[in-house]
Amino acid sequence: MNESDIEVRTYFARGKNALVARADFSELYASWYLHRLDYGIDMPAEVEDLGRDALAAVTLHCASRPWREAFAWTIKFPTPRANLFAAGDNNTGTVVARVVTEDAAPIEKGMFYSDVIEDMKPSRRSAVDFHAGSVFDAVEIFYERSEQRPMRFFRHDEEDIVMVAAQPDCDLEWLQGLTTEGVRTLDQSVELSLLEKRQFTFSCGCNQDRMLDFIAPVFRREAEGLFVSDASLTVTCPRCGARHVLTREALEARCAEDTDNSKPGTL
Repeated sequence: MNESDIEVRTYFARGKNALVARADFSELYASWYLHRLDYGIDMPAEVEDLGRDALAAVTLHCASRPWREAFAWTIKFPTPRANLFAAGDNNTGTVVARVVTEDAAPIEKGMFYSDVIEDMKPSRRSAVDFHAGSVFDAVEIFYERSEQRPMRFFRHDEEDIVMVAAQPDCDLEWLQGLTTEGVRTLDQSVELSLLEKRQFTFSCGCNQDRMLDFIAPVFRREAEGLFVSDASLTVTCPRCGARHVLTREALEARCAEDTDNSKPGTL
């Protein structure tokens, strides 16, 4: 386990038929902050809080799901006006988040989009709307309407977050009646059986090569429109906000390489 990793523990609440996932997110939040510092990404405190909660929520969600699943959430908030992106991949143990406020269109109610990829199967998308509230509220509504089972978030501490999700035959009255104080003493009132320990780290995986592959099709169609008189352009990663500088020379080389590889007889 690296210093920047966090450990998520999942438990089964016996007699209540619920899954409990918990983690201290201080290291993950620090990694996200340093990432934004590296790329000069600044944001108001209230918007940063949305991003932190989205990062925590998608991580706990991942930890409760099968190993070979990956997720991407897009959450559009009316107030404060912001678009959130959060993703997690159980195959690599990585999570990422981004908050965009520029050009966010005004909306009357929030929208939550979830894309799920399992093994090599096609992506599955679901969407629900929600009224203004917190990220945790939005995810809870998503669970109720799309997952069709209740789930709740609690702050054990400021950066120590707990998720309690219903399983088949869950004691729903108990789940709906849970309080923060009740969660803090959960191990005293309910028998908790440890299921798993999983490690997650903040990492997008974007790099120069991936950005070249991403922009190359556009470059083939409209090279002059991309560069005009400039020798390079800056591309922002849609997943994490990292900025990559691509030169015209590098894109020409990538397009030439792709053309060579497409010739008959090439591997």
